[in-house]
Amino acid sequence: MTGERIAFMKLENESIDLYPIQLNPSLLNPDSVLKPQAYPALYCELAEQHLTAHDAGSDKTMEFGVAWVLISLSVDVFKPAVAPGLLQAKTWKSGRKGPYFLRDFVFTDKCGEVCFRGTSYSVLLHLDTRRICRDKSIPFFSLTADQEPLTLGYPSWKHAYGQGEDLIAGKLERRALRNVENSFLDLLGHVNNTRYAEFVYDAMTDNEILKLKELSRMEIYFASELRRGESFDIAACRDENRLFFRGRKCNGGETSFDLVLYL
Repeated sequence: MTGERIAFMKLENESIDLYPIQLNPSLLNPDSVLKPQAYPALYCELAEQHLTAHDAGSDKTMEFGVAWVLISLSVDVFKPAVAPGLLQAKTWKSGRKGPYFLRDFVFTDKCGEVCFRGTSYSVLLHLDTRRICRDKSIPFFSLTADQEPLTLGYPSWKHAYGQGEDLIAGKLERRALRNVENSFLDLLGHVNNTRYAEFVYDAMTDNEILKLKELSRMEIYFASELRRGESFDIAACRDENRLFFRGRKCNGGETSFDLVLYL
């Protein structure tokens, strides 16, 4: 084993690293409120910067034939309205459960006030088989938690909303029908995770968009990859203070993703 890999495996005290992350105006709506896609986009930029700095980014994982794939993201929102410019952010590993790697993150504004924070669940995916990697000989599995998770999160929709009957499915109404376009695809050949919240935003009503200034939490769960040539719809329903959105593949109705907004 090389010295470089030994150093990586001993990665500790990640939370002391602070990164300036540019908030692009395109991630804000006309009311200066963060669009839903802003949260995964900013998180993924932070995570890639941080992991690359510690020899655990996409370039390093691909040497082992695997890639980080986001499975779920739970975000507690404190300031939905943020001015464009530099945000300060930090991230650290907060645990591992089976094949799931937990990572926490915090974004603050220039005054040091927390804009949002969250917890992600990710897996390592074999690039050739598209299956979850469980090979613990790969050095990434040796990472341990720096801290406990800040935000309550779950790896899947079922973990979050019960193992029994899906009470949302019967209430969903179609909002939009989409095709996977070439521009949606990333290096892994599937729709990039930052695009799913974009699909939801496009399907929201004017009143729902207006309510984003009251957003307190967002959750997104990825169940099945969307790939080139596939069609999917976006369906939605409201339950008390929550808006549920589901992306469903048109061929068979398989769920691709779920996104929940708490207002």
